[in-house]
Amino acid sequence: MNSQARVVIVGGGIMGVGLAYHLALEGWTDIALLEKGELTSGSTWHAAGQCPHFNGSLNLTKIHLYGTRLFPKLEALTGQAVSWHPCGGLRLAITDEEVDWFHYVHGISRLADYDCEIIGPSEIRRHHPFLETFGVKAAFHTLHDGHVAPADVTNAMAAGARKLGAAVHRRTRVCDIKRLASGEWRVITEKGEITCEHVVNAAGSYCDVVASWTGHIVPIANMLHHYVITEPIPELIELAPELPVVRDPYSHAYLREETNGVLVGPYETATAHVCWDGKPPRWDFESELVPPELDRLTPWLEKATERLPLFGRAGLKSVVSGAITHTPDGVYLSGPAPGPANYWMHCGASIGICQGAGAGKYLAQWMVHGQAEISMREFDPRRFGPWASKDYTEKVSVADYQHMYYCYRPAEQHEVGRDLRKSPLHEVLKAKGAQFSQVFGWERARWYARAGEHEAFSFRRSNWWQPVREEALAVRERVGLIDLSSFAKYEITGKDAFSFLDHICANDVPRRDGGIALGHLLNRNGLVESEVTIARLGQDRFYIVSAAAAELHDLDELRRRLREGEQVAIENVTEAFGTLMLAGPSAREVLSQCTHADVSNEAFGWLTAKVITVAGVQLRALRINYVGELGWELHIPAASMQGVYEALMKAGARHDPRLFGTYAMNSLRMEKAYRAWGAELTNEIDLNEAAMERFISSKKPRFIGKAGLADRRKRAERIKLVYLEVGEGNTDCLGNEPVYHDGRLVGITSSGAYGHAVEKSLAFAYVDPELVVPGTSFEILMLGEKRRARVLGRPAWDPLNERLRQ
Repeated sequence: MNSQARVVIVGGGIMGVGLAYHLALEGWTDIALLEKGELTSGSTWHAAGQCPHFNGSLNLTKIHLYGTRLFPKLEALTGQAVSWHPCGGLRLAITDEEVDWFHYVHGISRLADYDCEIIGPSEIRRHHPFLETFGVKAAFHTLHDGHVAPADVTNAMAAGARKLGAAVHRRTRVCDIKRLASGEWRVITEKGEITCEHVVNAAGSYCDVVASWTGHIVPIANMLHHYVITEPIPELIELAPELPVVRDPYSHAYLREETNGVLVGPYETATAHVCWDGKPPRWDFESELVPPELDRLTPWLEKATERLPLFGRAGLKSVVSGAITHTPDGVYLSGPAPGPANYWMHCGASIGICQGAGAGKYLAQWMVHGQAEISMREFDPRRFGPWASKDYTEKVSVADYQHMYYCYRPAEQHEVGRDLRKSPLHEVLKAKGAQFSQVFGWERARWYARAGEHEAFSFRRSNWWQPVREEALAVRERVGLIDLSSFAKYEITGKDAFSFLDHICANDVPRRDGGIALGHLLNRNGLVESEVTIARLGQDRFYIVSAAAAELHDLDELRRRLREGEQVAIENVTEAFGTLMLAGPSAREVLSQCTHADVSNEAFGWLTAKVITVAGVQLRALRINYVGELGWELHIPAASMQGVYEALMKAGARHDPRLFGTYAMNSLRMEKAYRAWGAELTNEIDLNEAAMERFISSKKPRFIGKAGLADRRKRAERIKLVYLEVGEGNTDCLGNEPVYHDGRLVGITSSGAYGHAVEKSLAFAYVDPELVVPGTSFEILMLGEKRRARVLGRPAWDPLNERLRQ
């Protein structure tokens, strides 16, 4: 074993091996993969090997699709035999909401380009003659789903990695990992030490233990999962072709043909629990199962018999009961760990066999090229913070497991693991009817319901519609107040603070005290990593605000861009300040009653920041907002927030002030055509494509990403953002809907909402560049219906920004 490597991967399951293979394909062959036992000997070997395409996430769909297209070719590519079963799949819908979900996913299938159809109950038996269809409203039929032997594909990719030059070390347990003063990592094993530039934690069920050596927190739980296989059944022995894999929300299980018998894997909706009492087993635990708990599974197995009577006609041949890793949101972790650079997470996959190849491909791209072809935001480990404790992780992972086949509607979230991070106003807002969602651990109000009312979640407009309309119109016509304490907030100080920010931002950084600018941090290829608001509080003091979900991500982006010798301090002050946004035509009158500061337009103009005293509290007032009205963001010491809130509400009494939530804010920002980080702005997009060229400095000789932007300008344009008015219906764009022009697929929506002040459904979409001309007509596929849309040449509300500047 060499003592040096470019990359060390800890873990020889499908995730680690898939990454090694794809790193080698990308040209990084100086790899050492270390496995404590034999390859696949953790959770991989006993997985059922399901490979579905059906998914509500476009990026995850692309990951699944890559695997199902690679697996049939792996033997030819690597020389290692692979048992691939392209049997197709049937996902059943038993509610109207699930049918709506099917139509949304069908739109994703058009974008990802896989073969599928939505069929009625009468057509199901044509594909699966033994299935009972009671209660079924529709089925999502995927033609090229399948299942695969997990050991086959893992060993095939390992063989491919070795052929390309990677080293695979079995029976080599890692005992510790240390960061060196050089920035490299030292991986200590039972057989020696390896110093490397990059280390990857792909340790499966042990990934949290491995992470603890370097102080990292990994929110994974090892869930106990079973599947059972029957003896051969006469009706299946001569049957050809193989039956499709069925996913059934009634029995909450997958059901498929297996060696002429039936395999059933239930995800129990109650009594599920973690494996080994939550603690990983001894290090020599490998290729072992745990005692089955069939009595506990009986209700779901009985329902599976009702759905597929063949299952009840044969005795059980085998029971597989073992651990599968699970994260609180059911999505694996892949990307940089927070903190020092080049420690990567690649773990936590609960559907790892299907995902292992694609997950490896896209992380390899990120490591080698600084970005992947797809947005990796939903997989980034930094979507969880220190608030994701072991207790939280286990409780929410159990809930997510128990909802494996549940249809979560837009904005619907788990009810467990809540109230982790709360604004000082949380109880006040709750008493006012706030309907909360969880964002990076924070409870944030979506809208305000009447007493005793709660949101009726749906893919269509629901009971929130009228209250949100009232909230949005209050901001446009009078004044509104929203609690945005969840914003990520940082202070950047030191004699090099200006030059540091000037170097990392594409836009010009404010040169005058009190100036505000919108800045974008680009990667070396010129694509958008972060969007931040920069307020200059003094010559060497800046206040940075970014999205709540980006708190750890942006902290890393800031810290990792520091150049050697720069005298700059970066502090995360998110929890030190609460934030209230006061906005609307009456905002100045309300604020002026609570402060002696001059808040006139002449003294306190748009894009200006000042430290002022409001209701006796010194705070930071930024004349900027995300709703396109006269207004201020008030960044208040957290302990004093309630007093400021009460003073503002009292001062605004005669204007009938309205609390509003993020639903209304989204409506208002869409009316102003404001882009959103994570929707319009991702690491797949540059600022030119997002039609945000005005935020690229034409004066600065250099900034991170400038050369990459210049290179991109030399190429033909790929896509361009358009702002659309969408024809009437009872739903609005969610994002990831296909966009058509003259019957041809030409683009994808990124977000949308109804603009209540302009009475239009609005959306953003990325389309072929030649189609951005105002007035151009499109059709958007929304829940199975093509809705007409046309390009708007300017924001639907206040296109000249007159209200902001008043």
